[in-house]
Amino acid sequence: MNTPWSGFTVGLAVLLLGPLQVSWAQKSCTGPPAIPGIPGIPGLPGTDGQPGVPGPKGDTGLPGLAGDHGEFGEKGDPGIPGNPGKVGPKGPMGLKGAPGLPGPPGPKGESGDYKATEKIVFSALRTINTPLRRGQAIRFDSVITNTNRNYEARSGKFTCSVPGLYYFTYHASSRGNLCVNLMRGREPVQKVVTFCDYAQNTFQVTTGGVVLKLDQGEMVFLQATDKSSLLGIEGANSIFSGFLLFPDVEA
Repeated sequence: MNTPWSGFTVGLAVLLLGPLQVSWAQKSCTGPPAIPGIPGIPGLPGTDGQPGVPGPKGDTGLPGLAGDHGEFGEKGDPGIPGNPGKVGPKGPMGLKGAPGLPGPPGPKGESGDYKATEKIVFSALRTINTPLRRGQAIRFDSVITNTNRNYEARSGKFTCSVPGLYYFTYHASSRGNLCVNLMRGREPVQKVVTFCDYAQNTFQVTTGGVVLKLDQGEMVFLQATDKSSLLGIEGANSIFSGFLLFPDVEA
């Protein structure tokens, strides 16, 4: 009597004995090597394997191409002022501006020193036509101007009463050689300068001048020399003059 299990038992025996028979047959019936067969059809791709270990860092690549210019961003906050730059070259002179408006009146000044407005001046004419001795003070006896009376006609000498800068000058007519010394100081006086002019038997006019800084009490006068053909006649006058230029207000 056949049962379903009988068939299953026979089939299982066949499956188990089949490989043994083939293995035995291969061992007992090995023939000469055959010609290699044609490669089979490639199989389907296998599944992806596990991720590998990270490799070493590669070399820096070449710079990429410049990209498109992006849009401008919003204006940023002002930065910190930088250090002042070097002074540039001087520019050309500009046009002259219009005159400004007059300023307000200044404060009233202090009262001036009376010496700053002092006026001292003299001028005297010689009318004496007598010979002169060497070293003698030349008298100009006829006073034309003598403000403050600093010139003395009897001696021919000017005496300083206000210290400062003075100008002295003379114009002398003569007939022949003429040399005069201009003297200054207190006793003893000293020679400042000598004026000379030479002529024979002819009329001439000699002139000279000098600026002196005088102290109070100093005298100034003209002194005769051994060449003193000075005239004092009508039509051939001789004059000695002087005046204050700038008073010394600090004195």
